[in-house]
Amino acid sequence: MWIYAGATVFTAIFGIVYEHFSLGVYSLSMQLAWLYPLLLGTGICAIFAFVPIKYLPGFLPFYIYNFGVAIWTLRSVFIGVIEIYGTTNDLMVIIYTVLGILATVSSLCLYGYGLYIKSKGNLPSK
Repeated sequence: MWIYAGATVFTAIFGIVYEHFSLGVYSLSMQLAWLYPLLLGTGICAIFAFVPIKYLPGFLPFYIYNFGVAIWTLRSVFIGVIEIYGTTNDLMVIIYTVLGILATVSSLCLYGYGLYIKSKGNLPSK
């Protein structure tokens, strides 16, 4: 949770500094890039900290979810950079969007599959 909080602060400061030196050109994507690690990272971790979790399916869904949060944040920063620069790059935006969707959905599917297997009682014990 603290890593996400640090990423939120870093992304917010990066956006402020980048737009300060952009000669009056602003981008909404750059201004709101800090919301991804805040809501998807710190928010979800805070929910899991206060709600008792009976099962964690392992590290793979967790790592893939972290990758998804990073991709969504980098996508927003990248869109902000190219908007401030004054150009467009639809291919990279599409790639970041597809990777973000794939990482987020696959991590949730792996977590759901782990819960399903656990409910059936088929998981091997350690």
